[in-house]
Amino acid sequence: MKNRKLRFVGLCLSTVLTLGLAYSTARASGCSDIIAGGNAYGNFDCRLLYSCGGWCYYNCTCSNTFPEYGCDAVLIEAGFVLNGPPCGD
Repeated sequence: MKNRKLRFVGLCLSTVLTLGLAYSTARASGCSDIIAGGNAYGNFDCRLLYSCGGWCYYNCTCSNTFPEYGCDAVLIEAGFVLNGPPCGD
């Protein structure tokens, strides 16, 4: 009986370890595939193009922008960095 309990605990630990490592590997890039939202200047919808050198590069579209403000103002207000470093730097 003691041997079965030990095997069961070992199986549970290895399962948790395997799932944890798989999740870490899947999220290694740290970039979300889609980022969408809105702020005082309008709404934005950004789709991941690629990631490189710790940076995430997105293709973004904006809608319902506040008069006199463009998509750049919406993205800057949302915390995006426009024209980040080129890939590989």
